[in-house]
Amino acid sequence: MTMAQNSEGAAVTEIAPARLNGRVDALDGNRLHGWIWDEARPEERLTVRLVRDGVAVQEVVADQSRVDLRRNGIGDGRHAFAMELDDSVVAARADLVIIGVSPSTGVALELRLPPPAELAAEAAIAVPLARFFDRVEALIVLQRRSQLTQKELLDKVGELGVQLAQHRQREAETRQSEEVEGNGAIAARLAEIDVFQLRFDQTLKSFDDRLVAIRKEARAPLRQVTVILGFLSGLAALLSFATLAVTLVGG
Repeated sequence: MTMAQNSEGAAVTEIAPARLNGRVDALDGNRLHGWIWDEARPEERLTVRLVRDGVAVQEVVADQSRVDLRRNGIGDGRHAFAMELDDSVVAARADLVIIGVSPSTGVALELRLPPPAELAAEAAIAVPLARFFDRVEALIVLQRRSQLTQKELLDKVGELGVQLAQHRQREAETRQSEEVEGNGAIAARLAEIDVFQLRFDQTLKSFDDRLVAIRKEARAPLRQVTVILGFLSGLAALLSFATLAVTLVGG
């Protein structure tokens, strides 16, 4: 879709021309199936009409999904159609016309119904080829799953590495905290020992001072006793001398 200007200079919208492409794959028994899409409008789903003698007999929307269409770049792969036909319609095969119509533009494309011989030859080639592409598709899916699994494993390994690093850091912090607490406890214990030793030294000094005082107190009575004993000894000697003098005078 493009923009243009008319003769008056006003902007008008130009509709991109339709580019219909499709085909009838086969008429298997009573089932008619194929695909059709508009390359200019890959998101649009086209209408498929079955016409017999100029009259529309049946109509469906080509919106079914097929892996082979998506694999071959036919839009998102949801451009397939299928019809279940009556026996009378199948019997008039030569008179059938299949038409694909674009709902937005009205452009129509007649889809050729290949003869049975051509369909058989295509089926002989298409079936093995489809199996091959199915296996390729399965391998691609497996490869994608393997890549996703590897990515998930790498993410898990990365998460485990981060958790391990965090765990080691917590262990180191715990050990450091325990060492700090242990050193603090030892320091506190040493401080208590220092305080106890200081108090013990003060107690010993006080005890020494008490002993000195006791000794001083003990020495004072001893001096008094010595003086008294000396005095008594002198007195006794004086009395003895006086007695001796009296005896001599009297005698």
